[in-house]
Amino acid sequence: MENTGFMDNTSFKKKRMLNTEGTKLSANGFNGVIGLLLAFGLGINALMAIFLPPLVAGLNPWIVLGTYLVGSIASTLVIHHAKTAVVSFAGFTGLACSTGFLLSSFLVGFSGATIYTAFLSTGIIVVSMMLLSTIFPKFFLGLGRVLIFALLGSLLVEFVAGLIFGLNLVYMDYIVVVIFAGFIGFDWAKAQMYPKTAKNAIECSADIFMDIIVIFMRLVSIFGKKD
Repeated sequence: MENTGFMDNTSFKKKRMLNTEGTKLSANGFNGVIGLLLAFGLGINALMAIFLPPLVAGLNPWIVLGTYLVGSIASTLVIHHAKTAVVSFAGFTGLACSTGFLLSSFLVGFSGATIYTAFLSTGIIVVSMMLLSTIFPKFFLGLGRVLIFALLGSLLVEFVAGLIFGLNLVYMDYIVVVIFAGFIGFDWAKAQMYPKTAKNAIECSADIFMDIIVIFMRLVSIFGKKD
C-alpha cells in the first residue's frame, strides 16, 4: 500500500510549481489548511474504522485491496488534475474514504491498545519530521531520489521474500517506517516551495496524508506482533 508522495510523480510536481491560480493564501494560512485537511482525512479514517468493520469483516482481502486501489488511484487523479480547489477537495475526500475502507478491514483483530499506541507514535513521528524539515529543509529536499530508490528496494525485497518465498521479514516494517518518515520531511519541505494556493495545499496534504497512513499501518503491525 506504499502510495504516497511517490505517487505524486515529477510531472505533477512541476505542474504544481506553475499553479498560481485560485485562492491565494499566506504561508501560515497555507500550512494551516494542510493541517486542517490532514485532521479531516484522519477523522474520516477514524469514523470508518469504528463503524465499518462489521460490514467489511467478511469480505475477501483481495476485494478490499482492489477497491482501495481503484478508489485511491481515481481520487489521486482527481486531486491533481482538477481545475479548481473544490473538485480537488472532493478528490481528497475520496482518498480519505478509500484509505478508511482499507483501514476498516486491516485493523480488525488488533487490540485497542495497539491501535492507540500506533496512532500516538505516528503523531510523534509526523510532528517531529515536520519540525526537523522546517529547520533543515535543504537536507530533506536532497533526499528525494534516495527515498524513492529505498522505497522501490523495500518493495522488491518484500515481494521476493513474502510472495515468492513466503518469508516474514519483521524488520521490513521498521525500514518502511523510516523511509516514510523521510518522505514526510521531504513532502513538507517541498510544500513550502510551491505557490501558496488552496489547490496546492490540497495536493500537498494528499502527499503527506498517504505518508501518515503507511507509517500508521506499519506501526500497527509492529506493535500488534507484541500483543
